[in-house]
Amino acid sequence: MVDYTRIRTEVDGGVATLTLDRPAHGNAVDDAMHSELTTIFPDLQRDSRVDVVVLTGAGDTFCRGGDSSPARTFTTLTGLTPIQEAALIVETLLDLDKPVIAAVNGDALGLGAILATLADVAFVAPSAQLGDRHVLGGVTAGNGSAALWPVLVGLNRAKYLVLNGSVLTAEEAFSVGLVHEVVDDPLSAARALAARWAGLPPFALRSTKSVLNRHLKAAASNALGYGLVLEEQALAGPEFARR
Repeated sequence: MVDYTRIRTEVDGGVATLTLDRPAHGNAVDDAMHSELTTIFPDLQRDSRVDVVVLTGAGDTFCRGGDSSPARTFTTLTGLTPIQEAALIVETLLDLDKPVIAAVNGDALGLGAILATLADVAFVAPSAQLGDRHVLGGVTAGNGSAALWPVLVGLNRAKYLVLNGSVLTAEEAFSVGLVHEVVDDPLSAARALAARWAGLPPFALRSTKSVLNRHLKAAASNALGYGLVLEEQALAGPEFARR
């Protein structure tokens, strides 16, 4: 893998640990991290050292979503538009056939919640909160929750969560099926499962994940592009500007 400035990477025993690394900002996704998230999953797919991926956040937060500070310019390092990058983040995560385990050590909001819930398993700290508040900020929830959470929790429940901009406790997120388990030490739990999976027959593991992810990829094909077109419109509109 190439060097990343916003995502720390470590590979050991077939397990790649990725750490979103802006702890002073709650690991909010700035322009550089957004661009890096579009390339890191294809890099992991090509890396023969990696069988399983653990994704976590530095400090006491997983990821508080997109960085909306005045300093953010919404430019990219890839030459793509931010909306094109947003599509690639979801699509390349779903295309990665190596299992991804999220160690949600703190709040996972917006894009952070998308990354956590699209992982194959998410272990969550008891203090963590999880949700997508796009609508509350005047933005279409186009980058994943509206398109993909219906597969995870059912359409009616997803409507309630996303239209309300609900922020759930860890136990609530577990009870509705967005995460796998609430544990005191998510990173240790994630690494233990990763080590077990890294010892399984790799083709069987990866091909089975590919079959399972076809459900999510079908939903993404149906709704993600449409949602991101509307999100782009919303970002240019007056409701977002009033935040």
